[in-house]
Amino acid sequence: MILDHADDLLRFHGYLGLNLDELAKRIEYSKATIYNHYSSKEDIVLAVTTMHLRTRTELFARALTFDGRTRERILAIGLADQIMAQLCPHGFPLLQLVRTQSIWERAAAERQDEYCKMSGGCIQTAIEIIRQAKAEGDLAEGSAALENIITGLVSLAKGAHLLAEGERMFPDDSGIKPLDLLNENFQIFLDGAGWAPLRSEWDYRASEERIKRELFAPEIALIQQA
Repeated sequence: MILDHADDLLRFHGYLGLNLDELAKRIEYSKATIYNHYSSKEDIVLAVTTMHLRTRTELFARALTFDGRTRERILAIGLADQIMAQLCPHGFPLLQLVRTQSIWERAAAERQDEYCKMSGGCIQTAIEIIRQAKAEGDLAEGSAALENIITGLVSLAKGAHLLAEGERMFPDDSGIKPLDLLNENFQIFLDGAGWAPLRSEWDYRASEERIKRELFAPEIALIQQA
């Protein structure tokens, strides 16, 4: 209850708008009750961010279950990232915020450990799919190394989020939306990495629709209802 209401305040009012008196009023308990569970406002913010990461990890893990080519599974991770951005538009700014020294150091050690565990889980899923691609021959001998692919994908994803959250970099009439372009940029990168089948050999638009239908239908329904 504390985290759900704190998440709501963070979404609509930001970090400075997370007032513990208001939070206590919303949950209909005293501030002392809040402090029985969380050591500080910063501790709450890190707990909320970890809650988002848990959801992200669960969505990413679904990619491993997709019955298709390995490149379709890595595409599913890109779609999961886009879905998280729509379900939780304040999630990426919080990820940036909690790693600042002033927030991180005031959170409880157990909260820090839980955050790191969840964060590592997201990356591990992508690494597992890359390993599958190597084993199944979709990334043939001589193709890009695992570490190059994972850092390239993470860089593209974080860059898209930073561009989407930053100041107006693109003219209003440009139609450029970094997060909407993320999967296409993934595809260009994966072609360069030699991950088969290439875009010229496979209908990845059809793959996207099947992934959405088979893996993420509940979340897409929530987005459409919003």
